Amino acid sequence: MSMFEYLFTTLGGITFLLIGVSILGVLIYGPYLTVQLFWNKKKTIKKTNIDSMIVLGVIVFISGIINQIAGMIEALEVMIQVGDISPQLVMGGIIESFRIPVLCAFVLIISLIFWYFNKKKWESINI
Repeated sequence: MSMFEYLFTTLGGITFLLIGVSILGVLIYGPYLTVQLFWNKKKTIKKTNIDSMIVLGVIVFISGIINQIAGMIEALEVMIQVGDISPQLVMGGIIESFRIPVLCAFVLIISLIFWYFNKKKWESINI
């Protein structure tokens, strides 16, 4: 196994870990912040707590794109080794490679929604 193959195989595993942790962060921390701001009206929450929602969403999105790149590189290496591959298999692989980034884009949108509403509520409480 070459260094390039090892890097992207390992990177693919690491990005799955980052994606999972970040999705859990968005789905747990986002509603927690919302409850603290809207129902408990806590003034002790800092702006960096609110901005962490953007960071989590961007980490998920970038990790999804890196995962797609790593998967495409592995697929291209297999195509080079095998030689003759039908176009249907190639298109099926390309469609499959877009599933994780699309999921990550939805998570980014959810984190941006949490960020926007929590930021507006934080500004109204702390002004």
